[in-house]
Amino acid sequence: MKYLIKVLLKVRGYMGMIRILNKGFLYFVKQGKNKKNINEIFSNVSMILSVLLAVFLLISNTITGLTTYAQQIINANTGSDKNNNPIKHIVVIMQENHSFDNYFGVYPGANGIPKNVCMPVDPDHPSNNGHCVKPFLSTNPTSEDIPHGYQSSVVAYNNAKMNGFMLAENEDPKTMSYYDNKTIPYYWNLAKHYVLADNFYSSVLSYSLPNHWYAVAGQAPATSIFYGMNTGPRVKAAGNYINHNNNITQLEKGRLLQRPKSIQKSLVDEEYLRESNMTNTIVDFFMNNNNSNTNNITWKYYDHPIHIGGYEKAVNSGMAFEYWNPFSAKGSTYTRSYAPHFVNRTQIFSDLKTGTFPQVSWVIPSAPISEHPPANIILGMNWVKYVINAIMKSQYWNSTAIILTWDDYGGFYDHVPPPQIDKYGLGFRMPTVIISPYVKPGYIDHTQYQFESILKFIEWRFGISALTGRDMRANNILNAFNFNEKPNPPYMVPLTAAELNAIRPYMNLPKTVD
Repeated sequence: MKYLIKVLLKVRGYMGMIRILNKGFLYFVKQGKNKKNINEIFSNVSMILSVLLAVFLLISNTITGLTTYAQQIINANTGSDKNNNPIKHIVVIMQENHSFDNYFGVYPGANGIPKNVCMPVDPDHPSNNGHCVKPFLSTNPTSEDIPHGYQSSVVAYNNAKMNGFMLAENEDPKTMSYYDNKTIPYYWNLAKHYVLADNFYSSVLSYSLPNHWYAVAGQAPATSIFYGMNTGPRVKAAGNYINHNNNITQLEKGRLLQRPKSIQKSLVDEEYLRESNMTNTIVDFFMNNNNSNTNNITWKYYDHPIHIGGYEKAVNSGMAFEYWNPFSAKGSTYTRSYAPHFVNRTQIFSDLKTGTFPQVSWVIPSAPISEHPPANIILGMNWVKYVINAIMKSQYWNSTAIILTWDDYGGFYDHVPPPQIDKYGLGFRMPTVIISPYVKPGYIDHTQYQFESILKFIEWRFGISALTGRDMRANNILNAFNFNEKPNPPYMVPLTAAELNAIRPYMNLPKTVD
């Protein structure tokens, strides 16, 4: 309805212009009569008619454009055309820890790194010593990990000033590094052939775990926002636990405070598990909805297998606290109905060949091919290439949409202040490429998206209600598509034998706790 109102307001504005021009027309005619100058009359009349014609055409084009857009939005929200949509399979490939500016900051036409940026070492007193660090091109595919948790995110964001990155990263200049097509050519070429979204945000000003939650649930356990921090609630809980336990020596207390993850049953851990088991995800809707259509939606999480009845063991071993698989914290994941959906990431290749590829899937890397520092980003890029090539070569390419994205900023600079829609986020911009035969080729999509936009797309396509207010209000990624044009051919870049051999040892690795 608001888009219809927008159309009517535009038309009303142009009608006002016509009334003004009409008054001008009568004025010129009157003046022409007074002066007995017929040539002047016709000259003025001609001018007015030309302007009226231009306004008429503008109104026509505006109404057509706005109503088309309005209809697209209505279709996206009501699903009125989803049954005839060629997209039957949605794949989310989620890599690790890079900001948009870090990967696409100098990509032509994108909202990239501004000129004359120099990040102050002391954002509160930038003029004291004038020391700052400018963005610089990196050609090194490996780098050490830098802080990227909740605390460092908030410091880097600095109330939308976006000038705290050096402070947040302990003055490590790597935060200001960026790559170009010489280091990550495949990603840039994907952007050239498909759609690059340059206004796509992570869901939370924090690290991997809560962002993975939002990507599948539109929400996250509150404790996951802070989980794994070196200071704050987790350390306090660990401290309370060990300081009131007389069986722990002083030396052990010191070690445990330095490594709070080793407190497997701290108050925070228990609260996180409690919240996780109360958090509904999109797959819970797939599994438990009474609607026969949505109850039959097939899905898989290509990461590593989950063992039936293994919840307690996962809690005790720490596997229930995986950062890249939020489902591991839910007891339902280890039941007979859920567990078979969690499979080894390499099973995607056999599923594509045997006709068992699901309608909705997530593809999660192992650490060495994740691009999470210190992992080699070229190995990660080649893993992604291997997966996408397999989809493009399969029978499923003509019915698939792939969303390639990264889960958090990894401590790397991005210049755009993320909109703050609630107390947790949005987080920094993520590199995101939308790949399908039906996307607008070579298009840079400036629409504001977030991880919940992927949920919105899944919900729209399969007729599912929104899980939370986050995904209900998020923009659908439909602007990246044009279903009326001829489908795009697959863009495949085969891996060399050396490239494949370099990633093969890591494809079957189980995910370990960060």
